[in-house]
Amino acid sequence: MNERSRERPGKSIVFDRAAETYDATRGFPPGVAERVAALVDQAVALGPEARLLEIGVGTGRLALPLAARGLRVTGVDLSRPMMEQLLAKRGDLSVAVARADATLLPFPRGSFDAVLAVHVFHLIPCWREVLREIARVLPSHGVFVHAADDRTADWAQWRDGAFGSSHNVDNVGVPYAQTETFPEQQGWQLVREPYRLAFSRRLKPSRLVDGLLRRDWSWTWGLTDAQLAEAAERLRATLAQRFGGLDSSVEVQSGFWVRVYRAPSGLAPAEHRATT
Repeated sequence: MNERSRERPGKSIVFDRAAETYDATRGFPPGVAERVAALVDQAVALGPEARLLEIGVGTGRLALPLAARGLRVTGVDLSRPMMEQLLAKRGDLSVAVARADATLLPFPRGSFDAVLAVHVFHLIPCWREVLREIARVLPSHGVFVHAADDRTADWAQWRDGAFGSSHNVDNVGVPYAQTETFPEQQGWQLVREPYRLAFSRRLKPSRLVDGLLRRDWSWTWGLTDAQLAEAAERLRATLAQRFGGLDSSVEVQSGFWVRVYRAPSGLAPAEHRATT
């Protein structure tokens, strides 16, 4: 048995349970998805009809607006229900999908001009293997586009900070504190300054508490009911102190960042599958 076929420690988090609600709970405000796609397109800087692979494509939150800009997008995900949501919205856009493990991508070496991963490495225990696979499917001119919500913005801090940071609820994959810069720590070269986009959304603060109690976000899925109730109380108190109440619509600051990398030499493993 070779090293790559051994049983892997732990399991990646799969989003089957979130498929029906993902767009409503993780989607961008109206018009922002197109702005984020433009930012990613600018960061990729490979021209029209570039071949882009998105790891953790989900419901197509970015794959669809990127395809609308002329990129040829392929997406992989472990969740079939999530991709079914994407296919229902795809129309005539050039987006292909495959159910696949990111640690064993079903594509030949050098298949894509760019690989995009948006806030997914914290869900994958064997994330270093994913980096090796990304290096394998990129040609010499290819780039890895690493992106996520801005964790310093109000939306993310309130959404994710109600419990985990003070109770040692860590990620199954890349640790929370390394979310933005872990590729550099693995020897990947940052090829240009990070791109950042700030935007706002209007919502009732009670929506955040309700979403927490519904376990809308994956970090809540491992909490006990008692832990979840404690997190909700902490969040409710924080929001009440900030806004004075929870039921009036307020403007909340949010954001998104994009970092572009090239692989270190010698990272990619030997070719292990020759066809899609």
